[in-house]
Amino acid sequence: MVNDRSLEKLELEIAMMVRRLRHRSPDIDEKQKLQRASYFIMLMLADKGPMGVKDMADRLHLDISTVSRQAGDLLKKEFLKKTPSETDKRSYKYEMTDKGQEVLESNRESREERFRKMIDQWNEGEIEEFARLLKKFNSLIESD
Repeated sequence: MVNDRSLEKLELEIAMMVRRLRHRSPDIDEKQKLQRASYFIMLMLADKGPMGVKDMADRLHLDISTVSRQAGDLLKKEFLKKTPSETDKRSYKYEMTDKGQEVLESNRESREERFRKMIDQWNEGEIEEFARLLKKFNSLIESD
């Protein structure tokens, strides 16, 4: 059974973290040249390979229109390319280009540097434990 006081602390800390991250997001996105949704689309394509808009939207829990708009923008910037689906010639799959991979790596490095500055007082064990607990928490959110 969860202690009410512990739950209150957790809720407060998560709320504060989300607020602070959202507050900093416009500056971060400006420096990184990718909108948040675009970054997640590119991360997923780099990890999972070519994918259609509906699959991306389902996996990212975004509207199809949002993913379609972001994919179109990434296509114009030549970060993605689209090819006809092998199973349904009416639909397309998007995949990363070399240029897109470079931009993604640059964004990743920028984000990692930001996190590195935030946690530079932590030891390796603390970082790994925090990452483990966040992964566990995120998987619970995913299954809820």
